[in-house]
Amino acid sequence: MRTMAGALGLALVAVGGVQPPGLAAPAVQQARIRPPATVTCGPDQLSAATGVVTSYVRGADRTVLRIDTDWNTREEVTIEHRGAADPSAWYLVRGEKFTAADWARIEGAGRQLQPGTRATAWLCDGGPNPIVDWLAAEEPRPGR
Repeated sequence: MRTMAGALGLALVAVGGVQPPGLAAPAVQQARIRPPATVTCGPDQLSAATGVVTSYVRGADRTVLRIDTDWNTREEVTIEHRGAADPSAWYLVRGEKFTAADWARIEGAGRQLQPGTRATAWLCDGGPNPIVDWLAAEEPRPGR
């Protein structure tokens, strides 16, 4: 189960290139980002949330992230991984496959998130688990 609210319209604009009435085209086009190849749904069914991960809880059956987005919203993303305490099958690092060595980039002792960690969560409407693409804490926001 996953929850995305607030930035859905802007995220669809940023991902799919669809422009709602009254939105300035240049600002929207600068924020457009390409989904990774592992995202299988079309742009009309895809939303994304990019920003600083402010909460991260990895449990035995699911991982829940809260992202303060670059669009000034707060989004909650849930990855279900029943029977496997490891959600890394749904993780990328800068668009590349997540490896065992990448855990140290996002987690410290006790599964605590490294401060300032950023991510983009890619969600397909009615689809499988979100894909989380982890970004370096020092990477600038898109279009900045």
